[in-house]
Amino acid sequence: MNSKKIKILFFIGSLNSGGKERRLVELLTYLENTKRYSLILVTKNKNIGFKKILELDVNWISLDSINSKISNFTEFYQVARKINPDIIHTWGAVQTFTVLPFIFSHRHIKLVNSQITAAPPKISIGRKMMNKMNFYFSKVILSNSYAGIEVYEPPKFKSRVIYNGLNLKRFQNLIEIKKVRKDFDIDRNFVVVMVASFSKNKDYKRFFEVGIALTKLRQDTIFIGVGFFQKEDSKYFEESKVLIDGYTNLRAIPGTTNVESLVNACDLGVLFSNSEIHGEGISNSVIEYMALGKPVIANDAGGTREVVNNDNGFLITNESPEQIAILIDSLFNNPEKMQKMGENSKKRILDEFTLARMGEEFESVYRSVL
Repeated sequence: MNSKKIKILFFIGSLNSGGKERRLVELLTYLENTKRYSLILVTKNKNIGFKKILELDVNWISLDSINSKISNFTEFYQVARKINPDIIHTWGAVQTFTVLPFIFSHRHIKLVNSQITAAPPKISIGRKMMNKMNFYFSKVILSNSYAGIEVYEPPKFKSRVIYNGLNLKRFQNLIEIKKVRKDFDIDRNFVVVMVASFSKNKDYKRFFEVGIALTKLRQDTIFIGVGFFQKEDSKYFEESKVLIDGYTNLRAIPGTTNVESLVNACDLGVLFSNSEIHGEGISNSVIEYMALGKPVIANDAGGTREVVNNDNGFLITNESPEQIAILIDSLFNNPEKMQKMGENSKKRILDEFTLARMGEEFESVYRSVL
């Protein structure tokens, strides 16, 4: 291992599917290509939703493989002491809290905290206390949205926003649209897609109710909801299946490895969150829709309003499924407007949400803390 390289230990719960997990894998991809860093990834387990990580020159350590009978605090302490990194970069409130005993006794090691990835409507008292401790010992606190900074209220002098960055190579060499439509049995003119986990944080009920309402206005549209789910969240997927029973144009799919190709074959990207308990930071699904030149419909909440506006989509508050269906109907009846919105979406991504821009901003943070 080259001692001249900056040694960074990244700590996240797992690499199952998810927005922050995707973002970390993208960052590791960028950093590896620079050849300026020794990269160590520590997770609680080796569950994997992003196989790209297996192609990278990253030393991956699972705490569960060490000794599951001792605490995470002790496990992490042992790992970090052996590695002796220059920087520890955490991705989650619990992970940051787990790091604190080590940071307290190794003050020369800098803690970069990326726990702010959402903008929830409320935070519990217990979590606020944890956050206060996390923020105190962090050298810098990063959020992927200004909305997240506003909600979590970290010390302003330590805080910084770095927007998600997309590796645009992911959108090259996609499966031909004609084949995708055949593979997914898409036999109607328009396709509306929602890419999100089937979980309490997402509002698939609203998505499919809009699809049912639109069916009363036109018969040429398919609604596809696609997302992975944990075993404990399977009820949300089953509830969606019950809701759409009898509607052949409404589909609930439990995840796909060809999500970019599927979105590319669709006409409109949607993301409805459960606004009572969850607020998006910057949603990867939204910016992926945009990168593929799609108009977007999403909640007017959290960081979403930082990327979606009247130029590239519509922000929804309390509109009924019928009202949203009318909005989609009018959009499908105006192909010129759809095309222009899609072009604006793609331009916004190329201007502000590239992997190179995100990677350079993270590198700037690493240099500043050292």
